[in-house]
Amino acid sequence: MIRMKIAFVLRLTDDFSGQCIRKKKFLFSIGDRVVHPVEKEEGLYIFLEPQEPETRVWIEGTDYYPCSVLIQKKLLDPEEPVADIRLYGRPGKSFPYTCGLLTGAVEKSEKGFPVEVYAKRTKPTGLTFKEYRAVEGAHWLFFQGFTKENLLGRPYVLGKGKDASVFVLTEKRGINEYRAEPEGKPPDRIRSGTPLERIYRSVTDTAGAYAIPVESGEESLITEVMILQYRTPT
Repeated sequence: MIRMKIAFVLRLTDDFSGQCIRKKKFLFSIGDRVVHPVEKEEGLYIFLEPQEPETRVWIEGTDYYPCSVLIQKKLLDPEEPVADIRLYGRPGKSFPYTCGLLTGAVEKSEKGFPVEVYAKRTKPTGLTFKEYRAVEGAHWLFFQGFTKENLLGRPYVLGKGKDASVFVLTEKRGINEYRAEPEGKPPDRIRSGTPLERIYRSVTDTAGAYAIPVESGEESLITEVMILQYRTPT
């Protein structure tokens, strides 16, 4: 019997909802080759050996903007080599989530277009930053305040402009203790009392136009859309 060895696994997540994307068709390419990973019902895509230590995968889907991701096998858990990939929704008739749509255009970008953008939700989370701790390579945030909202799986920001720290909350312990996955610099220099703000993200087209999925009603309340400082699409 021939046993196939797993190189890595991609778990595709909808950035707006924080939910794993299931029952959607995607096209995967590595270099000039279209590849066919093993698809699991729970939304996992298994890539088998042989693969390079660093593999760039191009992902395309009808309801999501295409993206390119660099998978570095040395950074993955050898026992469970799963890489979480967040995709920006392209709302339409088959987009699986009810949402409003914030549309407009970025006038200029130093690095040109396309560029990733975000907008802050006007409704507060109810939490403010208290303390940051790095424990065995993990990032933990402690907050003050109270919220009934489930914060896990969605993107947030602490701070403003180039000092902003963007991250996803992935685990909760205690009342206001969360594990975070920073997307850029960690929130280790944030001032105590800074509000935790929910954000919505997307990517512009080559002319700077955007259409960002937001919670219904927010599209008429949000007045500012900003460029993500920590990265640009590849």
